[in-house]
Parts: sequence; C-alpha cells; structure tokens
Amino acid sequence: MTLSSTGFDRIRSLLRRRPPVAWRRFLALGLALLAVSLTFWPDVGHPAVVASRDLPAGVSLSSADVRLVSLALPVSGSFSDVSSVVGRTLGGAAREGVPLTDFDLAGTSEDLASVAVRVADQGLAGVVRMGDRVDVVSSSAEVLAENASVRETRGQVVVLTLPRLNATRVAAMSLDHPLAVTLR
Repeated sequence: MTLSSTGFDRIRSLLRRRPPVAWRRFLALGLALLAVSLTFWPDVGHPAVVASRDLPAGVSLSSADVRLVSLALPVSGSFSDVSSVVGRTLGGAAREGVPLTDFDLAGTSEDLASVAVRVADQGLAGVVRMGDRVDVVSSSAEVLAENASVRETRGQVVVLTLPRLNATRVAAMSLDHPLAVTLR
C-alpha cells in the first residue's frame, strides 16, 4: 500500500524538522553581523532648523525658538545650523516643527524695507506670487521702484521688499492711489 503525499504535506513535514545546528549557527552569525553593521551605518538624514514652538511674525529668533532636526529629504532653502538663524527676524508666522527657509526670514540688510501696496488691477494681483520680481508704476506712468521682490500677496494687496529710499515714496503714493506692478 502506498501513501500519496501532496506538496502541502511535504512542506509541512519539512517545517516540522529542526534545522541542523550548523544552519542555526550560520543564521545567528549573519544576524549578529547585520546588527553590528547597522550600528555603524551613517545617518542619511538631512539637518534642518525648525521652529520649536508656534511663532508669530516679526519675532527675533533666539536659540530657544528653534531646534535642529534630521529630515529624510532635504528642504530647499532650509538652514543646517541653528546659529545661522539666531538673531534674525521671522517674516511670517511659523508652525512648530516646520523647517524654516530663507523665505521665512526677513532680509538682514539695513537699506531694505517692506511696503504693502494696493494693486490697481485685481487680476494681476492674483498672478503675482511670492519671490517674483516686479516694477512699481504710479497712475501717472512714473516708475517708482524697479526690481522689487514680492514678499507676500493677500488679495489685492502685495507686500514688496525694496530699497528704503524707494519704499517711503511707494508707501506715500499708495496711500492716495492703487499702484500698478509689472512682472519682470
């Protein structure tokens, strides 16, 4: 009388057997080597400075306001050292744990100022984005500022960073009339 065995029965009988001592030692040695190599594996994270708590706009950053973390992917424009942001002013509000970038910090130059400008063409205000470069033109077609950097946009209001000399003039003109901006 013959016993028929299926593939499932053969696999089950192999799993019931204990592996030889040599295989168990080889497996233990392999796992030990893997553990040692992972201990000395280099950290592939990317350092980035993040806010240690929710911060309002305009805060002068101290070492208590920021901390250094390691991120899986690099963040464009982020800082890899806490000392590079300490003492600088935060341009906009920052959430806890969010990496700080060069766009988040106010310019360090003393000869620059930011001005809120009401744009005459509401359609154009929707096209202008943070980081764009624009020229500011009055209603009499006079160029008030060239190559101003767009810092923020909110509806029909655009915040521009430009030389302090031009900033006071643009601010005074924008009190009476909406100004036009031309994209570069």
